[in-house]
Amino acid sequence: MSVIDPFTAKENSIVHRPVASARRLEWLRKITLRKVLLKLHLYISLWLGLFLAIAGLTGSILVYGEEIDHWLNSDILAVEAGSSLQPLQNILATADQVSPIKHPAHHIQLPKHPDEALIVRYQVPHDGPGHNHHFHEVMVNPYNGQALGHRDRNDSLINFILRLHYKLLVDPFGKWLMGITALLTLVLTITGIYLWWPKTGKWLQALVIKRNASFTRFNFDLHKTVGIYTAVVLFAVSLSGFYFNFPDVFKPAVNVFSSVHEVPRAVKSKAIGTEALAYETILSNAQRRFPEMQLQRLYLPADAHGSFMVSGKQPNETRSKGATMLWLDQYNGEILTVRDPNQFAAGDAFINIQLPLHNGEILGTPGQIAVLIVGFAPLALLITGIIHWLKKRASRRIHHQRLSAKTQ
Repeated sequence: MSVIDPFTAKENSIVHRPVASARRLEWLRKITLRKVLLKLHLYISLWLGLFLAIAGLTGSILVYGEEIDHWLNSDILAVEAGSSLQPLQNILATADQVSPIKHPAHHIQLPKHPDEALIVRYQVPHDGPGHNHHFHEVMVNPYNGQALGHRDRNDSLINFILRLHYKLLVDPFGKWLMGITALLTLVLTITGIYLWWPKTGKWLQALVIKRNASFTRFNFDLHKTVGIYTAVVLFAVSLSGFYFNFPDVFKPAVNVFSSVHEVPRAVKSKAIGTEALAYETILSNAQRRFPEMQLQRLYLPADAHGSFMVSGKQPNETRSKGATMLWLDQYNGEILTVRDPNQFAAGDAFINIQLPLHNGEILGTPGQIAVLIVGFAPLALLITGIIHWLKKRASRRIHHQRLSAKTQ
């Protein structure tokens, strides 16, 4: 039977406590901001890198998605330019006969170019989670009034890629996941810049890939150079991507600094009548308000009390899908409400540029090309990052094995 001396035990505990505290202090001293950010950068990449790569590759395609869609479906989206247009009422009557959706059209997509078809869209009710509708499209030749074809918009390749880009084809979980991915990509970009930043002032070395280097060094240089050269564009695209997936979070945050106003809904006609004005009259009234505006869409009244809504693009707007909107009384053509991007407050203007930021339109063709190229960067960063991580793991394993062998 052993006897424990209480005085000796107490003395030993007093001796061991400072030693343990010293070890903890030494361990804490080894933790630096760089190490913390490196771990954060690594784990975000491992958890969400695949989703970011999917978003990047699909985003590159969507930069020119409309042009690709027209090229793939030229039989129903392209026409031979003519000299005179058919009345919109006749075109709509033709579309109604062709459409399998037997309720009034939702809006008319006007051709941007003389060789494009006019598109009439009908809402398709949807009972599942997420958006409560999508559109069925009927394409009509605006010069002779003949129907060229029709399709469910969700069946088009570009719309499939858009839904993969936006929500991984799963709603609403995919939408949340891609929104979180966009948010954490902002963190990845910021931490990546911090980790890249040369501490010794060797800027040229930090901006180039070393020649005749080993594969390990080449892989590391490729990772850091791709990351730094694409950082600004990737940050802008990720910020706007977070907005599209979480507008209910993004807008209130912007509203703290400057007012953000929602687009008017269900604007009612003031006049009383039995027959709406001709569509051409409505478009003419809108064109008189903004003579240089390119007319893009005509939204039809939802009921006898509703109004027409005309959307278009003014010459100084950065987004190809213009943000200029006018609501007009369906019976007398009076302009009821106007949403003019030239009059936007800072908050509304910031929200309005998110789409041009996302697809690069804010800088024209060079911006679109930049976004297209940067879309491949997440995949390159994912591959090079994983290779670098695996090689470091292998090196640490070999180092620990050697230490274990020496102690035996």
